[in-house]
Amino acid sequence: MELHTQIKKYRSNLNLSQEELAEKVYVTRQTISNWENNKNYPDIHSLLLLSSIFHISLDQLVKGDIDIMRQEISEAELKTSIVTAPFLHPCLCCLSYRLFLLPFF
Repeated sequence: MELHTQIKKYRSNLNLSQEELAEKVYVTRQTISNWENNKNYPDIHSLLLLSSIFHISLDQLVKGDIDIMRQEISEAELKTSIVTAPFLHPCLCCLSYRLFLLPFF
């Protein structure tokens, strides 16, 4: 999950308006809107305040849901291994050589 989604999710969970969150983080409502719309990112001081307000760790705020990230990484690795496996596995190369080239000799 991306940071802008995290900010909006946790703000909504606390039933805070953008204006109310902005007051707590000492920024403008437009700044909160820009963060939530992925136009720019909070500085480290703001990230620390957000994690404190949301009662979550900085890691959880920045990285998002660890289980979702692990699943996405696993799926990406699986797709990569499926695409690259025939080119890397020597037995498959030999098999394709036998199937496609040997009948012509």
